[in-house]
Amino acid sequence: MNTYFYHQKLLFFRIGLVMLFFSLTRLLFYTFNYHGFDIENFWNVVGLHMAGLRFDLSAIIYLNLLLILMHIVPGTFKDNRWYQLFIRLYFVAVNGAALATNFVDVKFYDFEHKRLTADMFSSVWLGEDFSNMLPQFLHDYWYLFLLWVITVGGLWFLYPKANPNKSNQLKRFSFKYWALQFVAAIVILCLTVVGGRGGLQMKPLRIITATTYTSAQNAALVLNSPFTILKTLNSKEISGKKYFSTSNELLAHFDHRIQPDTLSLARWDRPNVVVIILESFSSEYTGFFGGGKSYTPFLDSLAAQSWSFQNAYANGKRSIEAMPSILASLPALTDDAFITTRYGSNRINSLPSLLSEMGYSSSFFHGGHNGTMGFDSFAGAAGIRQYYGKNEYKGPAAEDGGWGIYDEEFLQFFAEKLSTFQQPFFSAVFTLSSHHPYTIPSRYLGKFPEGELPILKTIGYADFALRRFFEQAKKQAWYSHTLFVLTADHCAQPMGAYFANKVGNYDVPLIFYYPGDSNFKGISYDVAQQADIMPTVLNLVGYAKPFVSYGTSLFDTKHPHFAVNYMSGVYQLIQGDFCLQFNGDKPISLFNYKKDSLLKTNLLLPMQDTVSKMELKLKAIIQGYEEALEGNSLYIEGRN
Repeated sequence: MNTYFYHQKLLFFRIGLVMLFFSLTRLLFYTFNYHGFDIENFWNVVGLHMAGLRFDLSAIIYLNLLLILMHIVPGTFKDNRWYQLFIRLYFVAVNGAALATNFVDVKFYDFEHKRLTADMFSSVWLGEDFSNMLPQFLHDYWYLFLLWVITVGGLWFLYPKANPNKSNQLKRFSFKYWALQFVAAIVILCLTVVGGRGGLQMKPLRIITATTYTSAQNAALVLNSPFTILKTLNSKEISGKKYFSTSNELLAHFDHRIQPDTLSLARWDRPNVVVIILESFSSEYTGFFGGGKSYTPFLDSLAAQSWSFQNAYANGKRSIEAMPSILASLPALTDDAFITTRYGSNRINSLPSLLSEMGYSSSFFHGGHNGTMGFDSFAGAAGIRQYYGKNEYKGPAAEDGGWGIYDEEFLQFFAEKLSTFQQPFFSAVFTLSSHHPYTIPSRYLGKFPEGELPILKTIGYADFALRRFFEQAKKQAWYSHTLFVLTADHCAQPMGAYFANKVGNYDVPLIFYYPGDSNFKGISYDVAQQADIMPTVLNLVGYAKPFVSYGTSLFDTKHPHFAVNYMSGVYQLIQGDFCLQFNGDKPISLFNYKKDSLLKTNLLLPMQDTVSKMELKLKAIIQGYEEALEGNSLYIEGRN
C-alpha cells in the first residue's frame, strides 16, 4: 500500500527540508539581531519560533504550488527521469531564492527594523544604486553570501531523490492505483489550501497576525521575509478603512487643514530657509539628544544655541520616506513609500512650493548618483526648481567609491552654491557618508571614534563635515538671515535597549537655528515629528494661507503635539507621555514611554479613557490621509 503514496511521501520530506532551512535562517536572523527584540528568556525564543512555523509553511506552500501539483497528480509518468530532474531544479531554484531574502534580512533588518516587502522590486531598489553597491555588500557580508551558497548546496545534496525501483512495484494502469492517487490528491490539495491560509480561521494569515503571538517589537522574529514579500506583492497601497461615516465626525478628531493664525505669524521678515537632513543620525549617537557618549560634538554645540526638541521622532524608517515627511508633512503610513506608490504624482502642498508663493527660489542637494532613492523625482513633485546631485557637483575629486561624493566636499559645494542664489531662498541638503559601507576619506582614518558600530566613525566624520559647512557659511552675507533646520532621515543601528524599541527606534535630533537672533533658543520636551517641520517653518516665515499638513507648528501652543508612524501593519501614535500601538482594527498596546522607557508594562486595560481618545485621533489621521491620497487632495485649492 505504501508504494501508492511514494511520491506524496517524497513531497512531505522535501517540504520538511525547506521548513528546516527556514528555521535555521530564523535562528541566524535572531543571532544577528537579538538586541532589537525584547526577549525574556530562552523559552520565549522557542515559543516565537514555533509560532513562526505557521508563517513559514504558508510561504513555502505558496512558493511550491507547482511542485506540490507535480507530486500529487495521478499517473506513473512521475517516475520519468527528466520529470524528476525538473522538480529538483525547481525545488532548489525557487526555495534557494526565497531563502536568499531571509539571508538579506539578517543584515538589512538592522537598518530598517522590518522585514523586506515587495517594494524591493521597485526601481528604487533595483536601480543604479543597487548595481553600484552590490559588490560592496557582497564584500562586507561575504559570510552571509557563503552561508547562502552552502544552504543552496544543502537543498541540492540533501534533496530526497526518487527511487524508481520503489515506484516500479506498482501495477501500471490499475484502477486501485488511480482511485487512491485521485483521493490522495484531493486530500493534499485541501491540506495545501489550509496550510497556505495558515489555518481554518476566517481570514488568511497577514503580516499583522504576527502581533497576536507577541508584541510589535518582536513581530519580525515570527515572520519570514518570503512571507512579507508575497503578502505585499499585490497589496492595496491603503487599507481602505472607514472608521468615521462623515467628514465632520472625522475632522472633529483630527483636521489636516491648517488655518494659520495671522496674529502670531512671522518672527522674521522672509528669512532664507536651509533644511539639512543628516543620514542615519540617531539621537543615540549624540550627547545633547541621546544623553550618552557623543559622536557629534559640533551638532551638540549647535543644539545648545538653538531651539532643540528632545522628544522628536521620524515618521518612517527609510530615507525614501523622510523626504515627503520633512518637506511635505506627509507621514509614512503605507507599506510602500509615497514616492514609489501610484499616488507619487498626486498634487501636494510642500514647503518649497508654498514658499515659492512668497518669492522664494528652491533647490535640493544630494551627493549621490542622480536618481538615488527617487529623490530627484520627489524634488520635482514638491516644486523644487533646481536639483544638484553627483552629476552637478563641481569641486575636488571626492568620490567615495559607492554612493557618491563625500560629505565634506559636497557640503562645501553646497555652501558655495547657496551664495549664488537670489534671496530669499529655500534649499535642502541630504548628507550621505554615514551610510553603509561607512567609508571615510583615507586622510581621516583613525581621527573619529569608532565605538561598537561601524557607522559611528562616519557619524563623527559627517559631524566634522557639518562643522566645516557652518564655518564656510558664516563668512557669507546670507548667513545671519537664514533659518537652519537640522534633523535625521531615520535612526540606524541601536546600541541601548531604549533605542531598540518601537519608540526609541524613531528618536531623532530636531534643531531650529537662526544665527541672527540670539534669543531664539531653548529646549522643548514636547513631542515633535518630522511632519512638524513644514508647518513650523511656515509659521516662522509668516505664511498666511491655509495648507494641508499632518503635523503642527511646534510653536503653536493651542494644539497638542504628537508623532505618528507605521511599520508592518502596526500604526503608532506618540502623544504626551503615551505611545499607542494600533493594528488597523483595534489597539494592541499602550505604554507610558516616559516612565517605562523599555515598554514593559502594557496599560491597554487600566487606561481605557486614554486609549479611546488616542485611538480616535489615530483613526482620523489614518482615514483622512488615505482619503486624501485616493482623492488627490493633499493640497488646498483656491487659496489666493
